[in-house]
Amino acid sequence: MGYKHVARGRGAAAAAEDPRVLDAAGQILEAGGNAVDAAVAAAAVQGVCRPMSGGLGGGGFMLVRLPGGRTVVIEHREQATAAFGPDSLLDGRGAELPPADRAVHGHAVGVPGAVRAWHEALSLYGTRTLAEALAPAVALADTGFEVDETLHREIAERRDDFALFEPTRDLYLTPGLHPVPVGSVLRNPALARAYELIGAQGPKVFYEGEIARAIVAAVNEPPAARDAADRVRPGRMTVQDLAHYTARHLEPVRYRFGGYELSGPPLPSSGALTIAEGLGLLDRLGPAPTLITCLDRYLRVSRMAFADRDAYLGDDRLVDVPAAALLTDSYLTARAASANLSEPGDLSTGGAPWMSREPDSPSTIHMTVDDGRGMTVSHTSTIISMGGSGLVVPGYGFLLNDALAGRTSFRSGVYGSTRPMARMRPLSSMAPTIVERDGEPVMALGSPGGTTIITTVLEILYLALGMGMSLAEAVEFPRVTQRNEPDGVALAEPEFLCSYGEKLGERGHRFELWRPVEGIGAAAGLEFTAGVTAVAEPVRRGGGCAAVWEV
Repeated sequence: MGYKHVARGRGAAAAAEDPRVLDAAGQILEAGGNAVDAAVAAAAVQGVCRPMSGGLGGGGFMLVRLPGGRTVVIEHREQATAAFGPDSLLDGRGAELPPADRAVHGHAVGVPGAVRAWHEALSLYGTRTLAEALAPAVALADTGFEVDETLHREIAERRDDFALFEPTRDLYLTPGLHPVPVGSVLRNPALARAYELIGAQGPKVFYEGEIARAIVAAVNEPPAARDAADRVRPGRMTVQDLAHYTARHLEPVRYRFGGYELSGPPLPSSGALTIAEGLGLLDRLGPAPTLITCLDRYLRVSRMAFADRDAYLGDDRLVDVPAAALLTDSYLTARAASANLSEPGDLSTGGAPWMSREPDSPSTIHMTVDDGRGMTVSHTSTIISMGGSGLVVPGYGFLLNDALAGRTSFRSGVYGSTRPMARMRPLSSMAPTIVERDGEPVMALGSPGGTTIITTVLEILYLALGMGMSLAEAVEFPRVTQRNEPDGVALAEPEFLCSYGEKLGERGHRFELWRPVEGIGAAAGLEFTAGVTAVAEPVRRGGGCAAVWEV
């Protein structure tokens, strides 16, 4: 089926980055499955045809709005091993490894959460078995698919890292160690076998059985190529680390903007909390009279919200996090009146000034699905960096994440969100979001992009809910990301600079060009009016696709 980046109609709907992902969602929906069934099937297919961004080796956040209006979060962020700690990212001399030397090692891999979350989502809210939901992914991995320009480019970005590991070479590089060419058919029968095993035996095979043992072996004794064995460090993972893993079922962060009620995932995602603070500050500034005023306020508020994010947020299971204080009326009112953009606000509950940074990688991936019968899923998943750790699990065909590579031992504060801690779930920026008004759904959306997820979703929400744009108009609008970098510079797409850079410069903003060719973020969402409009990126990351099915 040929897809467009905007689709309108009545019935079920979905928006994603890849047409094969929509094929899987549509197959489930047209057969009578619900939005959770379709989301799990689509996520599994993403692991086949968008393997640099998600799949079995990663985790994420699934936001589910159930018929009747209740919204739940299935948190399945990657988790550190019991052995992970302050010495895990140090070299033999006690110095911290530079960022470039962290990702392609066993110590960077966290326990993946995707399989546990898929199984529990289906068990609690779905109508299909795990085997039925994984069937489209099994078929695609077995028969293969045509490599497009996006996948080729992503492999090329990690070619040198992929060349370190024999199974990764065999799957994604030619015998001459070049990226598999555009137009070639990529088959992954090992991944098809992994999906079949999980479908037949459930999550136990992944967390306690043969796949668990293969993951542990790959982490602790990375299958390095003969000419790269001295450049890869082992990790310290056990089968007990995998067996210990649980997906958490949490209440969402709920917040308001104008007459709208919004929901998003709680910690360890900073996405909803930071967006909630940003929109709370914007709400207190009142309506923006012009688009330039809107963009000026968005940039200032985003910088303030990131100052607080970096100061106060972390894994609230392991460190004290004053998250609720950030959203109180008294704090937001005082913060909105402050002229101090770059420093965190004064919270009466205190908070250690630690910094939490993560890669600005576009490797994360997002999809949004609605079944036309009252259930909506907004799901963001990731293997962290583009291509994760670069390590394909031998015999099972999936890339492992590098969720622990961004942690650091040397920051201020006794405990910090980036400090290596046993079984920590690293701070995330993922922000799947659902918007309601008077109890009825208005839109659902999300985006990939590391910390730019937050600014992408915040910008889209402010343009749509605050300035009256349609979701399609807000997604297409040029983007700028202000994340309180030390010099205060915001990074902007070329179209943004051409249209708004000069006027915003007159208001004191400074910009640099966002250099990655794929643009900032890659949103996918649904807007509910008389019917439903599915919206995906027209250009960014090669353009996404959207569909509406009469079911």
